[in-house]
Amino acid sequence: MPICAIKHIPYGAKLGEDVHTSLGGLLFPKGTLVFEREMELLEAFLIKDVSVEEDAAKSDKKDEKAESREDKSAKGISQAVVGKKEFEQKFDKAVSSVKHLLHRVQGGENVPVMELREVVSPLLQKVQEQPNILLALSKVSNVDSYIYEHSIAVGMLAYVIAKWMKVPEKEWMQVSLAGTLLDIGKTKIDRKILVKPGKLTVEEFDEMKKHTVYGYQIIKSSPGLNEGVALAALQHHEREDGSGYPMGLKGSQLHLYSKIVAVADVYHAMCSERVYQKAVSPYVVVEQLMKDSYGKLDPKIVHTFVEGITQFSSGTVVELSDGSIAKIIFTDRNNPTRPMVEVNGKIINLADSRHLSIMKVI
Repeated sequence: MPICAIKHIPYGAKLGEDVHTSLGGLLFPKGTLVFEREMELLEAFLIKDVSVEEDAAKSDKKDEKAESREDKSAKGISQAVVGKKEFEQKFDKAVSSVKHLLHRVQGGENVPVMELREVVSPLLQKVQEQPNILLALSKVSNVDSYIYEHSIAVGMLAYVIAKWMKVPEKEWMQVSLAGTLLDIGKTKIDRKILVKPGKLTVEEFDEMKKHTVYGYQIIKSSPGLNEGVALAALQHHEREDGSGYPMGLKGSQLHLYSKIVAVADVYHAMCSERVYQKAVSPYVVVEQLMKDSYGKLDPKIVHTFVEGITQFSSGTVVELSDGSIAKIIFTDRNNPTRPMVEVNGKIINLADSRHLSIMKVI
């Protein structure tokens, strides 16, 4: 296939091969049509020439049958909006179902495992199809039903982390259930403590910490859940350096499920609006997770999660710290929380523009 210098690429040319950055990241896949935005990116990454399909090299006219970049963009945004609406409907339905199931457990029943699996399975399927949804989980959160929304979100996040960590596929659902049931012990905690808007007293916090032991006991007595699920409920507030609770265990003593659930729990909790805390940007949270990966959280799990949740974010619409609306166009693995974004046709590399940061996923 012809090799064409960037400055001589015909308008609407189709790339004949994948184009990679100097660091090895995929910038454009084979078959991408080159218009103004693509030209800007090629120049921004200092790429001198690319392979183009022969027909395109002979013509400098746009293929009339090809969709314009604007049409593609509008179509993509429209599909994303529809997908997000469908997901939110499934999520709301799941919240209602989980709330009902947990009320039954509160009344003394065992965990209805098969019913719970039926509730979370459609959401896990949706995440497989549309992983960008994970970045918008914090937007779904509602203060009044936070405990139920949090359990579902943690279950979804734990599921994808297990997948990215290459945990055997047969265990993915158990890991997801471990996340979904992490706070089931709170069904035995006084609601006044759970929804208290201010800081808990020492006595109240001691009572709150008991939810880990209560959760372990509930899950152990429920058939269909393995030991890892029970230990995740017991250990998800333990920390690598032994500073957590209820037993002050260190990393080597903790079950893998509990380590995965701990990362998912911290991430979603920090992203969410709660009675005593304002929501924080997912990207700010990810930066904090990376800092906490030494001493508090398992660094391998944190880094796997950060790489996974930032690499599929191209096309995500975000709000920057200066109030401008931007679209993520490329994420460098060396700076996963500071991608390249497009603002009103201008390309900004957040790794260089340190005065700007991503504050919100739209």
